[in-house]
Amino acid sequence: MDTRCHTFINCHLFLKLFSFIFLLTGGCQTPLANSFLTTVSNKAIEKQVDIASTPSTTNNRLETIPLEFTFLRYAEEDLELGDELWQLIDEQCLSANLRHRLNGNGIRAGVVRGNLPNALAHRLSSSSDTIHNEPGDSPLAVDRTVVKRVIQTLPGRTNEIVSTPRLEELILLEHKSRSTIDNVSGQTYRDASAVFDVRATPSADGGIEIELLPLIRHGPIERNWTGDDGAFRLEAGQRKTVMNKLEFKLQLPADGTLILSSVGPPSSGLGDAFFRDPQGRHEGRRLLAIRSMTRTADPIFSESSAVHTAD
Repeated sequence: MDTRCHTFINCHLFLKLFSFIFLLTGGCQTPLANSFLTTVSNKAIEKQVDIASTPSTTNNRLETIPLEFTFLRYAEEDLELGDELWQLIDEQCLSANLRHRLNGNGIRAGVVRGNLPNALAHRLSSSSDTIHNEPGDSPLAVDRTVVKRVIQTLPGRTNEIVSTPRLEELILLEHKSRSTIDNVSGQTYRDASAVFDVRATPSADGGIEIELLPLIRHGPIERNWTGDDGAFRLEAGQRKTVMNKLEFKLQLPADGTLILSSVGPPSSGLGDAFFRDPQGRHEGRRLLAIRSMTRTADPIFSESSAVHTAD
């Protein structure tokens, strides 16, 4: 009896060993992945470790666009920043009708490609203050000649840049067209601020598509329900009057700078509200320079959107 049991056990062990050797030589893998029993190469294991320990920066990083806003105050009789400067600025990037509407409301805009003119570059780089966390009031109202602000914006998201401090009363004349005074409308705003709504989207050539919309924030702070991404949220803020007819969109190259300022004599137009001191503390006018501080890439041309095949 003992001899038969011993023989049976030996046969059973022999069959197990034979089956195990057959599975290994036949190319089958055990379910213990990446263990010493698998046939995975060292390079494949290292690749798996790298993928697990180094997550994709494209998927886990918010791609922001750094925009620099520079405000410069200069005197009316300053020729270097007057007609001499605008002869070097390309205003043809805007349509003729839009230029007429902007000029009729006292605003001038254009793009400088490549290096800035020497006079402007020297003014922007000398004795400037950089503000990353700007208070509610605009830095243009304080006693500085040059003020810079850098913001990190998400593509297509709105950014409100305050151009004037809050005023108890702002009398504003808006020209509906380039024609006669009959097309001028007036409005008085209480507790008002002049604001630029700026949005930037990356372009394939390394530049950005920039959208700029002037608006007036006014009145007491109110709570309103707003819809966004299929949901409603409660927001607190002032009412706003949007100047839709003065909104513009243009392609700003990677080495380009958008220049805005006022045009014409002092008046109660939009140009004065945005680029002159309504409180009369400072004479002259202001200039706003906007540029992207890095080359961008359209998401459609990024590596994450490309299809990679492995042989």
